[in-house]
Amino acid sequence: MSNKKVILGVAAGVAALAVVGIILKRKGYLDGIIEQAEGYGEEIADKYQSAKETARKKFDEVVQKGTEIADKIKSGESPSTAINNAAAPKNTATV
Repeated sequence: MSNKKVILGVAAGVAALAVVGIILKRKGYLDGIIEQAEGYGEEIADKYQSAKETARKKFDEVVQKGTEIADKIKSGESPSTAINNAAAPKNTATV
């Protein structure tokens, strides 16, 4: 197949899609689709923001625990004890 035929075929396809798009736009079919797409976009943005905040909190927790372990090791505590103490859940509930 020659390059000329490929270019003509692609151009014809683009022209056909443009005509279909214009017709759909005039009849109002695309309005509902655009609104749905905007809604989905907002929903995805909210989920991304939530995941980003969760990741940031987890990262900060890991950095804090790492800092605590490093400080304990610097103060003379054995590394295994410092790691075990940092890994143990802290009971913040009061009775």
